[in-house]
Amino acid sequence: MVTFSIRRDRNNRINGFTCSGHAGYSEKGTDIVCAAISALTQSAVLALDRLVGVKPILKADSKTGFMDCRWENLSDKTNQAELVVGMVLLGLSEIQKQYPDHLKVDEAEV
Repeated sequence: MVTFSIRRDRNNRINGFTCSGHAGYSEKGTDIVCAAISALTQSAVLALDRLVGVKPILKADSKTGFMDCRWENLSDKTNQAELVVGMVLLGLSEIQKQYPDHLKVDEAEV
């Protein structure tokens, strides 16, 4: 199962996300759930960097399916960063509805 967690700061602003695990829907290379999750999370990292101008700090391990993406909230970019992550959250929440045994979406305050 993949777990996707949104991280929020003390002011309830999104300042990162973590994705870990493997979907286990089908064999490696043919897992549509894993592919959808990867496409959304990797697009978010690209959008944060190239469209919003937030330089995310990334840690990743493809063997374990781990990705940690975090950034420092900048007042002029916070709304845009939250919109990008909100889009990912929306997409993953819909995937979770269809594949609840393969994806869990939650939020954490850090």
